[in-house]
Amino acid sequence: MYRGYLLDTQVMVWVTNAPNRIGNQAMKAIETRPVYFSSVSVAELGFKRSIGKFEMHPEVAESWINVGIKPLNFDLQAAVAFARFPASQVPDPMNRQIMATAAANNLILITSDRKILAQRFDWVLDATT
Repeated sequence: MYRGYLLDTQVMVWVTNAPNRIGNQAMKAIETRPVYFSSVSVAELGFKRSIGKFEMHPEVAESWINVGIKPLNFDLQAAVAFARFPASQVPDPMNRQIMATAAANNLILITSDRKILAQRFDWVLDATT
């Protein structure tokens, strides 16, 4: 049995700026709690901000915590799980780290990433549904 939901970086951006982009099923899941975000998402926001892809500042994570979304670190268990997800299927290493965080913590990953969704894992939920 899964113990909650891990929101990927894009979903965290939507939660903050465009909650209407999140589908009904995913929103119901988010509202049931417990809900988590990965420390990798904070790093990804910082990276994407530095290359001009996102304007969102990584300190937004403080507001996520304030509304009850809990942070999860990319720890040793997640690092071991990371090897289960080949780059040939999901090329973005940050996405694979987020997947590994969900897998290591027995969480359902909520994402809109098509490459992750194409893997058809039973522990991944399409954020747009």
